[in-house]
Amino acid sequence: MTTSSVPYANVPARPWVSADARRWADVRVPAWARPVGPAVVLLVSVVMAAVMFSPDAMCTVTAPCGADWLDAAGSMLFVPHLVWLFVLPELALVSAPLLLIWMSNPDTWLGGPAEKIADAVVVAALCWGWAAVVARLRSRGRQRSLVLDAAGGITVPAPATDDIRPWRRGLVRGIAGALLCVVAGALITTVVVDDRVDNRLARTATSENVRVVAYNTDDYTVTVRLSDNTRHRFDAQGSYRVGSSVPVLMHGDWMRLATEPYGDRTGRQALALVLAGLGVTVLGSGLLSRRRAVALHRAPVPVLRVLTRHHQGRTEIFAADDTATLRPVMSYEPHTRSRTALRQALLYRAPHEGGELILASATEFGQWLVEGTASPIRHGSPDGTGKPGIYRPGTARTARTARTAAHRRAAEARVQDALAAMTPATGPVRWQAGALARSVGAALLVVAIMLLGTLFTGSPTWWQLPIWSVGGLYWVSVCLRMMIWRITADSNGLHVRGLWRTAHLPWADVIRAVYTPEGELIVRCRTDVDDASVGSVGFPPLERRLHRPGRAERAAAEITAMVREPGLRPKNDAGCS
Repeated sequence: MTTSSVPYANVPARPWVSADARRWADVRVPAWARPVGPAVVLLVSVVMAAVMFSPDAMCTVTAPCGADWLDAAGSMLFVPHLVWLFVLPELALVSAPLLLIWMSNPDTWLGGPAEKIADAVVVAALCWGWAAVVARLRSRGRQRSLVLDAAGGITVPAPATDDIRPWRRGLVRGIAGALLCVVAGALITTVVVDDRVDNRLARTATSENVRVVAYNTDDYTVTVRLSDNTRHRFDAQGSYRVGSSVPVLMHGDWMRLATEPYGDRTGRQALALVLAGLGVTVLGSGLLSRRRAVALHRAPVPVLRVLTRHHQGRTEIFAADDTATLRPVMSYEPHTRSRTALRQALLYRAPHEGGELILASATEFGQWLVEGTASPIRHGSPDGTGKPGIYRPGTARTARTARTAAHRRAAEARVQDALAAMTPATGPVRWQAGALARSVGAALLVVAIMLLGTLFTGSPTWWQLPIWSVGGLYWVSVCLRMMIWRITADSNGLHVRGLWRTAHLPWADVIRAVYTPEGELIVRCRTDVDDASVGSVGFPPLERRLHRPGRAERAAAEITAMVREPGLRPKNDAGCS
């Protein structure tokens, strides 16, 4: 962010009045077109069901099984496609028809009724995803059109910022994505080279019919008895029957099933496709960010006069005549912390949800701050409704927004009750996990350890080990945090104990404590001090059903009451750090 005395006040820009700003904010993606968690879970479930119900491959000498890249790529493309539905609709617009073309292959529909039903649901979900992406992109186009109309054709060159360089925007992501794609390409090359070596050996190998003595469907291996009465085990992709005869190709020490002459490259193939999907996602995100940043400075852009302020870690933008800050039009996360006071600003570019822009805002010292977006633009304020407990006219009242507003009203009521019931504390006050939370945390910890023990003793593959290890450590940390969290209040401030350390927050830095609808306890601090997150320590839906508020809920209310009424704070020092 740069500070400049350039006379931005003389820029010929129209004010973005509330009527025009409201029309921009009211352009939203239809409810049916919003990617939500249940829809993603459904798509993942039916894809897994289709894979489970699909029949095993039929491997023969005339049609041997090998590395089917088209089938593997089509299956693995579902994972990045789900990510693109949320963060990169431009890529999802391309991946959806590609997956539909892949699903149109007649070989995909050769399974039983269960697989065909699952495949049909997958096709329906892909069609919905494609239509949803089109609707999202159309709404963005409509938003840009409304801004252009409000600007009245006035365009000016966008100012440069010190925190964002057009050539650096997306550079790290672009390099990381390109490296991932290179690694994926190298792995694919090794698989292709090994397959060609096996193919050359298979053409010169001798064939011998041997009997199948064992077939393991758990790790997909088949064991045969050779002519010298020794046994040999092969990795298998197809299905085999014990007692049947299969041809084996032998060339010196090299030995393969004639029905599967290329060996098992599934691990490398899967890793290559996962890295390729991740690389394309990161690379596409970097290139898109760079393209948007460069477009800001390639030609003059529309400019509008607005009002802005910093609120809950994000920059809010209001209409130029909304001096009461009744309704934020949009918000985004800036690269650097901005001032909290409401101030005049110039909005550069025709913004749309998910896009980027540049904002030049005035300061009380007669200078201007120029900042760019560090996160995509979103409708409204950071919390969706604005100030706690206040309904902003015109804000869309979705079910989630209504639940969030109800949660805040209940939290404010608990704070008022605490203010009425609490008395000045003579010694340090502590809030920590209760017996129920500790019991639940201990039970979940035992279950997690048992599951991890079962998984690790079951001969996991090399790619399963890191996934289970990371997931297991995360789950164990959640359970431990639920059991050991504690906040201590004394005369100096709050001592917030997390999983690894205890944070000390002076009373002057604390704004309030928040118990979120997801069960996370957070101590909010002033703008230039980082918030202290205790973590997920409760179950609000269960607590509401049982009509029994948890310890974290009470802690949030009483801490906020102490912040508002200093006379309720303890008089002594707890002597902890």
